Amino acid sequence: MLLNKYDEYPVGGTDKNGEGMRKKDELAIDKILECAKKEFTEKGFEGASMRSIAESAGYTTGMLYGRFADKGELFREIVKCAADQLYGYYTGVQDAFADLAPETQYREMNRYVDNKVDGMLDIVYGHFDEFKLIICKSKGSEYERYVEKLIEVESVNTVRFIDELNGAGLKVRAVRADLTHMLATAMFNGMFEVVEHDFTKDEARIYIKELQYFFNAGWDKILGLPSDWKLPE
Repeated sequence: MLLNKYDEYPVGGTDKNGEGMRKKDELAIDKILECAKKEFTEKGFEGASMRSIAESAGYTTGMLYGRFADKGELFREIVKCAADQLYGYYTGVQDAFADLAPETQYREMNRYVDNKVDGMLDIVYGHFDEFKLIICKSKGSEYERYVEKLIEVESVNTVRFIDELNGAGLKVRAVRADLTHMLATAMFNGMFEVVEHDFTKDEARIYIKELQYFFNAGWDKILGLPSDWKLPE
């Protein structure tokens, strides 16, 4: 059996009532995740080492592998909750918009999106360290393409929106799917600049409102929609 050099009990063992061992195991995992987060932040996913994480946490490499199969599982444990929350929120926003009548989508598109952006910011800034890892340190991990998945959701729903409006007789200009993907890429990359460059939440809100103004006006022009949108207060 493996021993943490700071522990009284063997890994997988029990004390008299089992409660102390469970508490020790929770503390061990918390310590490992804390050290892993620091390692990923400093070295990125590709440069991070399970051995280094184990040493920083004060555990053997064998003990670490007994809890996490590899550094990919460790990275996932750190970022998954935040990543899933934002993705779920964003897809939910898109699905709710798609359920609106075409006439309402046509009339409310910009205002609807603008009203949902603060929700995205709340999630990102509620888990800023995790999104810093996803945006800046995830190369080589399963989260390397996380932003691309958001871009794909945006692109697919933009094509759906255009097709639905035209199908309802609300004529808008046709747009190539590859252009919608290009513009969605520019939008999300711009939005996540606030994470890469450590904007405060208040700074991010101002920046993203201005980014919204740019993209809303641009889409109105591309689609031939009346452009009466104003920068939010």
